[in-house]
Amino acid sequence: MPTVTTLITPAENRFFRLSEQARRTTSLQQISGLLREHVTVKVDSPFLLDTVRNLIMHDHATWLTTCSHEWQLLASLPYVINPSDNRRQWQHCELCHKPVRYEYHVQNKHDQRELVVGSECVKKFMNAETRYLMVITTEDNFYAVAQYQTLTAQVPAVPTMMFKQPWFQQLPSAHQAEARTVRRETHQTVTTYLKHRTKRLPLSDLTPAVKHYETLVQLETESIKAQQSAQAEQTAKAQHQARTRAQQVAAADEQNLRQSQAYRQYLRQLAGILVQRPTRTVAKQLFDGLKGPDLKRPLVNSYQFGLMVTEYAQTRQVQVRRLAMLDRQFVADLNQLTQQLDQRQTTRFYDDVFNSCWGWDYHREADQQADWQRLLSTRWAIKLSLDWFQQAAQLRTVAEIQTWLKSQPESSLTQQLTRRIAAQPQLTAIPRKQLKRSDLREFCRRELTTSADLTTFVQRFGTAYQLSDTKQAQTQETLAYYYIAKHSAGDHQVALAQLKMLLTD
Repeated sequence: MPTVTTLITPAENRFFRLSEQARRTTSLQQISGLLREHVTVKVDSPFLLDTVRNLIMHDHATWLTTCSHEWQLLASLPYVINPSDNRRQWQHCELCHKPVRYEYHVQNKHDQRELVVGSECVKKFMNAETRYLMVITTEDNFYAVAQYQTLTAQVPAVPTMMFKQPWFQQLPSAHQAEARTVRRETHQTVTTYLKHRTKRLPLSDLTPAVKHYETLVQLETESIKAQQSAQAEQTAKAQHQARTRAQQVAAADEQNLRQSQAYRQYLRQLAGILVQRPTRTVAKQLFDGLKGPDLKRPLVNSYQFGLMVTEYAQTRQVQVRRLAMLDRQFVADLNQLTQQLDQRQTTRFYDDVFNSCWGWDYHREADQQADWQRLLSTRWAIKLSLDWFQQAAQLRTVAEIQTWLKSQPESSLTQQLTRRIAAQPQLTAIPRKQLKRSDLREFCRRELTTSADLTTFVQRFGTAYQLSDTKQAQTQETLAYYYIAKHSAGDHQVALAQLKMLLTD
């Protein structure tokens, strides 16, 4: 098959430009300027842009079909046969410009413009209705076109029943044979009517076919609605399933995120900043130093966290309800963890104040001073001073402490200390319930060299910390290994390697 190199021929160019109504209502209008400037358009024309070339190749057939419906045979003079045998005396087709002996006169339905067109161009450019009338209009009935127009004015469905394509494409298969019969009978009735000049319209002959056609139209309409309804239901079902899957995936992702170590650590880091109740400037600096879970959208940004810091300092709650873009579960988790951490740190602060003044036995005064300085750096000790701690530490009996506390301004500190003294009448240390790595290192630094033996070293840990049974046992065992290693002159790494080998076996 030869390669098509010409996209728009000169005849097609003229046909497109003369079919003004169709040109204005289709994508053909996009190349109106091109048609005026270039009679022929080829695939390799240097002026042709790739986008325009693709448009022509895609829509060319549609343009021809749409333009063809804009023209009809002229009822008063459908055709003329030139009596001369001399081609030079023949008129030229106004589309292809070739001399034609059979002159078909066509008329634009919108502006009534008339053209002389040859039979080949009628076959090429006109629609099925016009081509049918060209064939049916003969010397036997020169006025077939006029008769046809009179008939279709009375029965407008006739052109559709005879020429529409596709024909009942969505009609149920059980009725397709009926549709073909309706078209065939209509065609026969109209053709019989047009073959002879007559004023009697075949209305009674067409009535059964028209009624049958209307029934088929109704059946096809119902079939289309049923298909659309089924399609809509299927689409809705698919969308529902997609939403359900997306929700399940999102819920699983959210659950996995909330159970992940990165998420819990990030919450602890944020809560650790919030309970300090810093200024927004300090909070932003601390926040910028954090790394959150690897997500498409961060859980919280610097501005949002600044609002959280201000809100928590004022209300001791993290809610930020006006920030709708924040994940509410994340906010709830952060609020819960922050309050828990705040409560633990508050409890630990008051416990540490009691312990540093009366409960703990310090081997070195410097260690006690260091604990007081640490406590003074927290937000709970704003109204305290080093002198206050020194005064408190000089008191040795419960009665002295209670009398001294009553002389102090009423505050949450005095209330909390009074409660702890009532619970610890022997002024014994209040054990900590949680242990951080930094706490364990500080304990070892202070107690390793001052403990007389391993038993004393481990016992002092038991006085300072009361963890869960499993954690307590594991930590005490770790401390024993550590104490032995630190008091041994041997190679600890070799010993650890041998111990690991023994435990593995």
